[in-house]
Amino acid sequence: MHDQRKTLLILGSMDEFALLVQRAKERGCRVLVADGYEHGPARAFADASFTIPVTDTEALANLCHDEDVDALITSFSDVLFEEGCRVAHAAGLPAPCSLDKLEFLRNKQLMKNMFDQLGVPYPNSCVAPLDQVERACESLRFPCVIKPVDAYGSYGVRVVRTAAEAIESAASVAEESRRANSVVLEEYDDGHEFNMITWASHGRVFPVSVADREKTACTFEDLPHVSRIVYPSRFTDEVLSDALAYAQRIVEFAGIEHGPLCMQFFWSPDSGIHVCEVTGRVFGYEHELLEYASGLSVEDLLLDTALDHDALARRLEAHDARCMPNRSCGLYFHARDGIVASLEAAQAALQGPCVQEALLYYAEGQTVKNARGGQPYAARAFLAAKSYDELDTASARMFESFSIADPDGKDLAVPNRLPSACRASQASETTAKEQPVS
Repeated sequence: MHDQRKTLLILGSMDEFALLVQRAKERGCRVLVADGYEHGPARAFADASFTIPVTDTEALANLCHDEDVDALITSFSDVLFEEGCRVAHAAGLPAPCSLDKLEFLRNKQLMKNMFDQLGVPYPNSCVAPLDQVERACESLRFPCVIKPVDAYGSYGVRVVRTAAEAIESAASVAEESRRANSVVLEEYDDGHEFNMITWASHGRVFPVSVADREKTACTFEDLPHVSRIVYPSRFTDEVLSDALAYAQRIVEFAGIEHGPLCMQFFWSPDSGIHVCEVTGRVFGYEHELLEYASGLSVEDLLLDTALDHDALARRLEAHDARCMPNRSCGLYFHARDGIVASLEAAQAALQGPCVQEALLYYAEGQTVKNARGGQPYAARAFLAAKSYDELDTASARMFESFSIADPDGKDLAVPNRLPSACRASQASETTAKEQPVS
């Protein structure tokens, strides 16, 4: 007997896909999971799973035909977004982005060309061949960020404070790229930094969230690390209208009718918005924060995009990115290379008020290795509260108490700090509480 259920192929089996698989099954779908991770946790919830590398377009397209797949869903990483587009086109399934525009959402040089064409402001930058880095530095104000032309995430990205540092770093940075003969040089923007999720429905962009992307700088790091992401941003009202207008231009250029467009950008009252990057997938390791803050689920948006465009439109129209009932944040703990001897303090720090989820990426006796293919963090925690003050207090406590001991008793944990504005707010609140009541 022919199965009358809609068949979905979810490209990705790691932990972030487990809830997506479960919610797809709750909607009555037959769910297939495929990627190269044989023991991915999302496989346990699927009707069937297949161990096929996401880069094997032909094999995955054949799977779609053999299994009568109705729609393909993926997200949370640039690789999955790109390969998912290629597989969908090869299999004749709906795809979020046309193949001829896909590189504009990945290649830094093409992305900046798109921004120029659309009038989207971005930090002063250039793409320089390795033999022209010195000349390129003459037109830039330091410090700068130097990064690969088309690598994923923050691999190879570092801050350079002089032209000499840029020249010295260029070759090793370029090696992270598929095109190892050029690098991107970009003036360092010290404005507030944001992650924004928007979603297209019938070609119209809707705001889903603006989040504060907070970093901590350490003297021994090449680049300040992300230490906290806060939903919704304290500056949502100041930035949303302009950022949304830029997102609409990009969606129209890329031909995205239904699906996410996410943006990282900087803003300050004096210079306005400078867009850093855009992508056609949802941010990984933080999308859960949207549901804690607003009740809106990224999983539901992804499923509506694949299964029911009218439901997607209704859900987006009912959502208000400017007014969320709760505040939430993700805390991201990093560690230096070394052997983990004790996690007692880390485990204690990850408990307490406001904590909704917490995850340690290492066990005692394991070795921390900050290299490509390693763990993304030492630990992460998701918090939710009714106010920013409550969230800040809980975050500060966890930052101060988190540590990982190596066999010599030294702390492997990289320090995290709240931004100065949050610390000042905490101090003001504490002072007010200490004032005598007249």
